[in-house]
Amino acid sequence: MAQRAEKPRFPQKTAKHYLLEETELADNGSRRAPIIVCVDCSFSMRQGSHMRQGSRLEWVMEGLKEFCRDMNQDLLARDSVELCLISFGGSHACVECDFATPDHIVLPKLEADGETPLADAVSLALENLERRKQRYEENGISYYRPWLLIIGDGDESRPSKQLDEMAQTLKEERDKKSLNVMCIMVGDEAMARRESGSLLRLAPDGEVRYLKDLKFREFFAWLSRSIQKTSQSMSGEEIYYEPTGDWAEILTRGG
Repeated sequence: MAQRAEKPRFPQKTAKHYLLEETELADNGSRRAPIIVCVDCSFSMRQGSHMRQGSRLEWVMEGLKEFCRDMNQDLLARDSVELCLISFGGSHACVECDFATPDHIVLPKLEADGETPLADAVSLALENLERRKQRYEENGISYYRPWLLIIGDGDESRPSKQLDEMAQTLKEERDKKSLNVMCIMVGDEAMARRESGSLLRLAPDGEVRYLKDLKFREFFAWLSRSIQKTSQSMSGEEIYYEPTGDWAEILTRGG
């Protein structure tokens, strides 16, 4: 079977597109809540579940669409949330949707094929986040602590040195309270326990949320409430989020 053609790491932007982004940043001075979602697009994400129809990847995207709809209906979140979607499958990761507010983002139809370049996805996410933070600074826009969500069903398929480097970077960012990181494991339970090692290495808190029965709608509903709570908070206020037990089982190192 021929593999899909590899996409460029970053979307190609015209001068007109860049100008439109600058206009939106200038017109909307709301404090931003940047969210990066890294989605596994390796071959195994074609698999489904006996609980419901559709592949794992299809259920991820359906949940993400509902999240965007929820954010678009919330007056504060609509102007604050900026979503970036990164896929990782094949030989490398790529930015599928660059940072955009819920009313402007157009989610693509993703295909699952190839390997699991997990470390490359994290590296690309951090690089793109730094680019966006620079744009905020240039336009005098403040932002909440960014979120990095990593969703996958298997281990990194390449040598582990880069994964260790990314794990150290994520831990440093978490310790500085400059990034929220959540790792989400999908798939059947036996595989989740067997192949969650790479995600566990990346998770700064040493915890991976195993998504029980592909409860993507429940997960993204939790995320919606969390982001709404963030956008309603005061500057410098510590935010406490709801427990994740309704939709996830926590996997730990050695657990």
